[in-house]
Amino acid sequence: MLLNIFKPNFKVLFYLFFVLFLCNSKMSSQNDTIFFDKNWKTTSKKTATYYRIKPYKIKTKDATGYKIKNTDSLFVINDYYLSNNKIQFKGYSKDFDAKYLIGKAEWFSENGNLETREFNYREEKNKVFKVPELPIFYIDYKIANKSLLTGGLEFCLNCKSENKLFLGTGFGITNSYNGNYYGLPDIHLSYSKELLFIKTGSSHKNAYAIGGVTFLNIFDLGIGYSFPYNNEKIPVYKGFTASFTLRLTNNEKAYQKFNMIQ
Repeated sequence: MLLNIFKPNFKVLFYLFFVLFLCNSKMSSQNDTIFFDKNWKTTSKKTATYYRIKPYKIKTKDATGYKIKNTDSLFVINDYYLSNNKIQFKGYSKDFDAKYLIGKAEWFSENGNLETREFNYREEKNKVFKVPELPIFYIDYKIANKSLLTGGLEFCLNCKSENKLFLGTGFGITNSYNGNYYGLPDIHLSYSKELLFIKTGSSHKNAYAIGGVTFLNIFDLGIGYSFPYNNEKIPVYKGFTASFTLRLTNNEKAYQKFNMIQ
């Protein structure tokens, strides 16, 4: 009789384990789901608009098809609409919270429209410096204690922007010192924004800084100061400096656009 009491009832044990399994699965499922409100702030299921299956990691190359420096794996992100359980977003992220997306990302509207964007972090091998856009021929005339006529080439470093940055190099000739003419090489940076520009440059004899007005970057008119590196060696180019620069190029992006005032 006593032995029958303690004899295991396999049918009861089966049902007990089955109930525990269902409870554990339900708890695990809840823990693996992250809910968000309409502003993508974490919330409870009752007030949620979207939900995300807990992100898991895969190899970076398996996700993007290429390796990324210092990134061995990425999180797989899958977001859904809570109202109909349809996919809202899928992609890959460097972080668990999906703030730094990498590779192909896809957004789906509730009616199924798709928007795709590629977050490309592929490293270019043997990357070399590319000369930006077409070169610009410039002529520059300055006058300080002596006059200086310079010609050379400029390169537009950011021609896609409305504000322009030019890197220039050239060679200039001063007027006579006791019947002798001297050459001065020139390298400079010039930045323009709307009607104004600022320019700084140097030769092996002096440095200068100039600011003023520009007309569409076609010509600049400025005033500044030239600083000699050595006052005792000819040619000495120093003092308050007035300048005029003219730019000629087939690259229309180098010039600012002329906007008519309505």
